[in-house]
Amino acid sequence: MSAIKKPVGFLVCACLSAALFAGISGCAMLDAGGSASLNAAPESGSTAADTAYGTTEEPYSKEAPVPPDMQYPKNTEEYSALDEPGFVSTAAAPLSTFSADVDTASYCNLRRMVSEGMRAEDIPSGSVRIEEMLNYFDYDYALPENGDLFGVTSELANCPWNPDTQLLVMGFATEPVDYDRTAGANLVFLIDTSGSMGTPDKLPLLKDAFAELVGGLSERDRVSIVAYSGYERIVLEGASGTDKRAIMRAIDSLVADGSTNGEAGLAMAYHVAERMRIEGGVNRIVMASDGDLNVGISSESELHDYVSAQRDEGVYLSVLGFGSGNYKDNKMETLADNGNGTYHYIDCIDEARKVFGEDLAANVVPLADDVKVQVEFNPAYIKGYRLIGYENRALADDDFADDAADAGEIGTGHQFTIAYEIVAHDSALEIPTIELKYGDTGDAGSSGNGSSSRTDAELSNNSFVDDGTRESAETNGDALAESADELSGELLTCSVRYKPAGTSASVERSYPIDNTCFTENPSSDWTFAAAVIECGMVLRDSKHCGTASLREARALVDELDLKRSDPKADFERLLAKL
Repeated sequence: MSAIKKPVGFLVCACLSAALFAGISGCAMLDAGGSASLNAAPESGSTAADTAYGTTEEPYSKEAPVPPDMQYPKNTEEYSALDEPGFVSTAAAPLSTFSADVDTASYCNLRRMVSEGMRAEDIPSGSVRIEEMLNYFDYDYALPENGDLFGVTSELANCPWNPDTQLLVMGFATEPVDYDRTAGANLVFLIDTSGSMGTPDKLPLLKDAFAELVGGLSERDRVSIVAYSGYERIVLEGASGTDKRAIMRAIDSLVADGSTNGEAGLAMAYHVAERMRIEGGVNRIVMASDGDLNVGISSESELHDYVSAQRDEGVYLSVLGFGSGNYKDNKMETLADNGNGTYHYIDCIDEARKVFGEDLAANVVPLADDVKVQVEFNPAYIKGYRLIGYENRALADDDFADDAADAGEIGTGHQFTIAYEIVAHDSALEIPTIELKYGDTGDAGSSGNGSSSRTDAELSNNSFVDDGTRESAETNGDALAESADELSGELLTCSVRYKPAGTSASVERSYPIDNTCFTENPSSDWTFAAAVIECGMVLRDSKHCGTASLREARALVDELDLKRSDPKADFERLLAKL
């Protein structure tokens, strides 16, 4: 990896919900010392909404009364529990399989909570999904070559929080495409207008956010709007993407009132998407809500079953989260993950500009469906490993080749990052193994995986060194030389399987990773990823934290000497506040 060279040209911010309720204008940023500074917003809210589309609604950044029945105690937010896996013995289980994920909601929601003044120990552990924190930022990953869909970048270095392990960071990148060069999309905006959406950081911010999306549309697009509260209704159907004034008038006419019948709203949105379908094009519902569904289908399992049954019709469901206090992250993530869509949390207008401005094509135009990753570790070099993050995206190993098994959607220009903590065979760290009555875990691990059976004694002196070779024990020199010839220095093979968007046939690519990826001097991308992981582990109170701390994470970021305008500096300010 080389130094960062493509910073995102926007000001990433963290909104103070408490400040919004007090009528403070604009998005609150955390400065390097951890205090809040305000960036002035246009007097009438979103520039795009007011200037281009004639918005008349009061912007979310101005004072708005909060009725007593819309005030929610802090403890009504809901997050799914995440069970963090430990280290796995390579001999017993050489395969690691999971769904790709490009969601970013966890990081933005964390930024909101920190901006509200929440302490590290008070942040719900279920809200911290490390893969979404990593995937929020752009990295200098290699682009695809030779007709591949993904470019793959890998880097291995000594782990900052554990002297007995190494940290492997792998990045996957697709080719970015300008939205103007795409075929357009049939978009159905599904907007929650229930009473809980009446606070300034919900429906008013939502209107400004959709103004950003509308601003990027063209004559190739068609837009429909479905609103739901105690009842569902079609507000607009099949408008041209160029009719921005009509679209924004329809959005601005929405008011918050009533209960939340998300099931009825979803059903109507799917019907409208089907009626307006663009054959051969993109058909996508964009749902915006605080997730507080209280009429009709409301449990995670029911939502899972409902949207899973709909995705086979070729309509994607993306989800935008808004607000605090009663936010239901568990339901929003369930909808997106099982509706073949992405999940973002909008905490301020600058985040809307990121999601719908710079990343518009990535978040609207699908490139590949059911993207799965399977990593096979080589027991000749690696004693054990643990996948960092992706806890709720894990798949059975057999699911990798099963085309009926659902997995994540990747858009044009998307990146995603995966990280493993690696235990080399010369490490002092012991990997727990289960004593079997009828078989040996080592034999089980080598069977069917193309790995030769070797004892720990033969392999105990394997290690990764900076020149890309591995040290050989004098007593086992011949055996290790034979191993090197046979295995060609491969630490692992990463395979990716996916269906190109609009097709049903899967494509599979494999990327061998050898020991030349190890370095004593890791890149800025690796260092930043390590800092994000440390922060996530501390906030989740991970049992694998080792020496990790928020102070150490900040020290790693400080090494990079980031410019204040660099989007990654947003994370530095978040650490300073914590």
